[in-house]
Amino acid sequence: MDNEAQTGQNPAEPDGPEPVAAPSPAPTAPTWGWTPPANPWQAPGDSAPGGLADSTPPAVGLSPSATASSVSPARGAVRGAFVGGIVGALVGALVAGGLLVAFDDDPTSSTNTIVQSENGEARPATALEAPGDIREIVDIVRPAVVRIQASGDFGEGTGTGFITDSDGVIVTNAHVVAGSDKVTVRLADGDELNGEVVGSAAQFDLAVVRVDRTGLPTVELGDSDELQVGDAVVAIGNALDLSEGSGATVTTGIVSGLDRTVAVEDEVLVNAIQTDAAINPGNSGGPLVDTRGRVVGINSAIASPETANNVGFAIAISDAKPVVDELLAGRTPRVAFLGVLTEPVTPALVVDRDLTTDSGAFVTEVTEDTAAEDAGITAGDLIIEVGGTEIARPEDVARAVRRHQPGDEIEVVVIRDGETETVSLTLRERPDSL
Repeated sequence: MDNEAQTGQNPAEPDGPEPVAAPSPAPTAPTWGWTPPANPWQAPGDSAPGGLADSTPPAVGLSPSATASSVSPARGAVRGAFVGGIVGALVGALVAGGLLVAFDDDPTSSTNTIVQSENGEARPATALEAPGDIREIVDIVRPAVVRIQASGDFGEGTGTGFITDSDGVIVTNAHVVAGSDKVTVRLADGDELNGEVVGSAAQFDLAVVRVDRTGLPTVELGDSDELQVGDAVVAIGNALDLSEGSGATVTTGIVSGLDRTVAVEDEVLVNAIQTDAAINPGNSGGPLVDTRGRVVGINSAIASPETANNVGFAIAISDAKPVVDELLAGRTPRVAFLGVLTEPVTPALVVDRDLTTDSGAFVTEVTEDTAAEDAGITAGDLIIEVGGTEIARPEDVARAVRRHQPGDEIEVVVIRDGETETVSLTLRERPDSL
């Protein structure tokens, strides 16, 4: 990601917060609502402060500022971290080993009904033609929602996934399967299958898992670009691993916000969907769907119950689609990189720099040997447009850059010494070191 859109002080591409030390093994008692440490910007078990400020160039376009959310995953506890400037701690919606709550309900009693064709074989589900009630939506989607159990040196973790191809293709979060050496997928009908991680892209928090089974029910993918604040949504997933009995947990809410920038460990989710649909540990990788039963987001992180109520974040499905396609094709998704560190335009900055506008992303640093440096962008420039996208704040830079691929030629409009200038540049790929 590029530091260009970070809030606070991130170098190139969404560098996000600085890397956090590996968490200790999960506690044995169920504590998904842990108590924050004394340092309000440090996650449990972390030795380095969270937040977006970082001396190294950020990735796709987040500039350091107090408005960006900071989340640092902690495998041992539940994925834990903190939000700088928005709420308090963010907790990844992943249930870690030792924190699971299980019941002995008979899995065969599940009300999940696999959609069947005339010959009795499972077939892909089709979204509703018109907005439906919750039960209709659940009937369409839940048969294609799976439980993912991952194990490795970190112990065990449980998350969620959803089937996008009847031949066994499942989409989930990268943090659900990260570091795993074994993945087990439990279908809605109770069958358990070995899962193979086809590909994973941590910088997008997306992964693709495949199981050896055909004729599976699937979800229909929607268009998150059509979402508006206030739209009703439904979250379905393996909350707290309570998937026995009636099946995956279903919660409802609305789209609380759009275009959110949320930093998870050293990666940044750009253009995330904020929702108040209850999302809990275990929901990671599960679908956020609209009133027609179409997937519009992938649930990824939540604000800690210790500091906020019902604040969750999902990856926009329209942003996820091209990444998933790359993973399925066996390619590593590439992240376009501009190479600037920016900050918001504050009233004090307007006065101090004699700016003519209070909108844009103020460049504080340009990373060496990057597209920005080659194009002559310098500290003190105010970026107001990237690739045809208007820039009102630092986060907009990251989102605009993310819409492109390395090698794309774009124009960047800046205000320099009171004059508007347009520069052309060729975006590069985000360095592995960022």
